Amino acid sequence: MAKLPKRTRPERSKGAVGEPAPPPYVHAPAIARVFQSGNSQAVRLPKQFRLRSKQVQVFRRGSDIVLRERQAKLSELLAGLPPLADDAFPDEIPDS
Repeated sequence: MAKLPKRTRPERSKGAVGEPAPPPYVHAPAIARVFQSGNSQAVRLPKQFRLRSKQVQVFRRGSDIVLRERQAKLSELLAGLPPLADDAFPDEIPDS
């Protein structure tokens, strides 16, 4: 009886021109509860979406509502720096 050739997997495409791109890996969406807080509508975010900042930017992108952590302003960053020592900058710079 003749020996059959060894089976091999077909070679994977390396994204040749004209081939569709593979679908991106997408996590299953989490479900959040919407509730009333005073006169505002609020969303209770699941634990994996906890935010570090106290404020977020809210905007629409098509039919989606996007929350993005607010970036600190330069003035806020500078206010958080410790003050410079009185002798940090000399009054006169010597000639070299």
